[in-house]
Amino acid sequence: MEPVRCNPPRALEFGIYRDGDNNLDQSQSAVIRQARITSAEDTAIQFTVEDTSRAGTQRATIQDGCQTLDGTTRSPDDMASPENLARFVARTLDNAQRVGAKQTWIELVDHGAGDGGGLEADSFKQLMPMPQIAQAIADGVKMHATAHPEDAGRTVDGVVANQCLMASLGFAEG
Repeated sequence: MEPVRCNPPRALEFGIYRDGDNNLDQSQSAVIRQARITSAEDTAIQFTVEDTSRAGTQRATIQDGCQTLDGTTRSPDDMASPENLARFVARTLDNAQRVGAKQTWIELVDHGAGDGGGLEADSFKQLMPMPQIAQAIADGVKMHATAHPEDAGRTVDGVVANQCLMASLGFAEG
């Protein structure tokens, strides 16, 4: 009889929502490399990734140092769309439930500081300000709870603002 291998639950599901359709695309891409390295060094962490560049959008899962593509598009998705962010949050929470993660964090990586502050989609000439970001995250939590009532208590434990987003007033106040 062959032994059954059980994977222990993950401590953290970390969602990376990266909008790289701008002049910081090269420097922002380091976030994905860092996720692969981190997951290889600490197997208690899994990453759910939505990575947009001018070439398109990749959806992936990174665990144990390996990246598995969950889907790609030939053109960039509108990362300033509240609906897209909500779907990403729901997918991250779905993955957290699947692996038994104890915490779920979201990292927003973009070039969106300044007076408006928020997720800025250069390709679509749109901006999602902080109040819409907060609502989109709440909508994603609701989407997950509706689809998985057995896990309806799962929430996003924290949000990290990376790159220029960290300079926006909305994140400073939040």
